[in-house]
Amino acid sequence: MNVRLRNVVAAVGAAALVVVSSSSTGALTSAPVSGGPAGQGVCATQAMATRPRVSVAALRAFADCEIGRRQKTLAGLVSAVNGSKALTASDRAALAAELGAESSGLASLRAKIDGQTSIPALRLEVVQIASSYRIYLLVAPQVHLVDAADGVLALRPSLTQTATALAGRIATAQANGADVATAQADLDSMNSEISAAMALASPLPGRLLSLTAATWNAGTAAAVLKSARTALASARDHLRAAVKFGRAAIVALP
Repeated sequence: MNVRLRNVVAAVGAAALVVVSSSSTGALTSAPVSGGPAGQGVCATQAMATRPRVSVAALRAFADCEIGRRQKTLAGLVSAVNGSKALTASDRAALAAELGAESSGLASLRAKIDGQTSIPALRLEVVQIASSYRIYLLVAPQVHLVDAADGVLALRPSLTQTATALAGRIATAQANGADVATAQADLDSMNSEISAAMALASPLPGRLLSLTAATWNAGTAAAVLKSARTALASARDHLRAAVKFGRAAIVALP
């Protein structure tokens, strides 16, 4: 095996490692951070205090706790966005802006709640913590799914480079009189799998970034999130198949 072919093998192997590691992301699970940093039970004590005999102080304490755990989750999401190696510059900026707006909105709502003295008005404001800021049902999945989609798309250059190198090797072998039918078929399958994966992932960032609390409340966002998870799972499978066919093409070469 010459140096060029060894480089092709290494490229395919590297792509395989990336594909396998991408499957570990929480983005493909049903709810990556459904319970928040410490789970919904983190505010259980404050919630119980609002039930026997509701008071302004008890409602404020519960609201402050619920807002606080959401702010912790947002801080973690900001770190994830900043530390991502897959996000494009535009998607990173869009997510950062969304997370900043959510955090600012919650801070403003907390100030309003802390200054409220009417229990009926306070109840309405407390409801807004979840209804206007869908941190766990929408925002967190958005971040993870956009990151996962960009991760799939980021594999295109390395996989395309590998396919191009394989095509060159096949052409050389054919010019030397070798039977390359099997290798060519494997390469064609590899290219088909790459195309399928990219077609699934390409529209996802735009679709996901367009979602808002309003679209969740209207009942349309949940279906988009579910569809994105399904598409990403399929894209991952296509990428694994692409790597398998690439390796098969290498084995089939003389």
